[in-house]
Amino acid sequence: MAGRPHGPALSATDQAERAPSAASLLHSVTKCVSDGCRPAPFPWPCMNRPASAAFSHGDGMARFAHIVPIALLLLPACRDEPQVRDERRAVAVQRIRADAGIGTTYAGEIRSAFESQIGFEVAGRIVERRVDLGSSVHAGQTLLRLDNSDYARALDSAAAQSGSARTAAAVQQADLARSRELLKQGFISPAEFDQQKAAAVQAQAQLRAAGAQSGTASAQLGRTVLTAPRAGVVTQIQGEVGQVVGAGQAIVTLADPSRPEIAVALPEGSLDRIRSASRLSVSVWSSPGRRYAARLRSISGAADPATRTFAARLSVDAPAQALLMGETAELRVEGDAGDAAVRVPLTAVLQSNGRAQAWVLDRRTMVVQPRAVQIGAAQGDMLTIRSGLKPGETIVTAGVHLLRAGEKVRIVQVPQS
Repeated sequence: MAGRPHGPALSATDQAERAPSAASLLHSVTKCVSDGCRPAPFPWPCMNRPASAAFSHGDGMARFAHIVPIALLLLPACRDEPQVRDERRAVAVQRIRADAGIGTTYAGEIRSAFESQIGFEVAGRIVERRVDLGSSVHAGQTLLRLDNSDYARALDSAAAQSGSARTAAAVQQADLARSRELLKQGFISPAEFDQQKAAAVQAQAQLRAAGAQSGTASAQLGRTVLTAPRAGVVTQIQGEVGQVVGAGQAIVTLADPSRPEIAVALPEGSLDRIRSASRLSVSVWSSPGRRYAARLRSISGAADPATRTFAARLSVDAPAQALLMGETAELRVEGDAGDAAVRVPLTAVLQSNGRAQAWVLDRRTMVVQPRAVQIGAAQGDMLTIRSGLKPGETIVTAGVHLLRAGEKVRIVQVPQS
């Protein structure tokens, strides 16, 4: 018949015997709490029976009803305990290591110890250029020529004046000789003789002036040709055919390739290091596998007002033709063998109030503290620390601007160095 439970109906006594007691239910719930929510066997005889059969009588339901509030109160305790969130700031750190005799490099340019910027000693228009960049020239070789027509005419004029003065001086000299004879014979007075003598002296002076003017005009004409003062290589040309140049204007730069040097710009913090370096060497991009010994020759006494760097020149011991004038070179500065240089990432150093500082982590307490450092030269993404940090210490390498002194942190990354 529809609506009737399957199986034979149980008596009230059977239901009471099969229904869980309050003690057994409370024991099972308590066991769930104490065991950390592990499954515990509940004595539910109704689990394998239809609900209509299990709760078909009021006595069974009554016995179970007073257990429900207790179970509801204890069920929240069966939940997993919430995880405690770590509120410490996460930082990336790096352990400082020392590189004995670490080298610092500077970019530079190969130059000559003897560089001459030469130009015309007279003004004019360039009509011929006989050399190009990189040309090797010998002493006295013609480099450029100016239009010399005006200087040639000036020379002709000076030569004519010199000839006229020479003739006048000869006439006055002859007149002086005659006047001397006339004075001996008493035909002229001593005063007249003195006048003739003065005229002869003046003619000689005019002759010398005309000769000097002629010599100057000749020299000016010769200066319309620019020649090499010594053997070398043309490294720069600042004049072209048709260009009008002034007297003394630099037109050609001539370098002696037998005395190569490297020109570098040094920051202020590198001056002492390069002066006390145990070894200086130079390499060029055209021959990256070769290095040449270098010696410091000079350092500028004043910093460049724009770049705040000091110009330095170092002589390079290299075979002839091994280095090309003007090519890019690299200067490597190496300290003493016992000089342990410390290098850290650029992101580990913070500039604050004009001072550089790094954050040092105490691995025992996980507390960070700021420390003032003296920085040196930068190379790529690394920075040389001259003082303030020691090998073996741990520093924060990222997010240093967010830290506070005495703050506890946690490590999220330890880059391999």
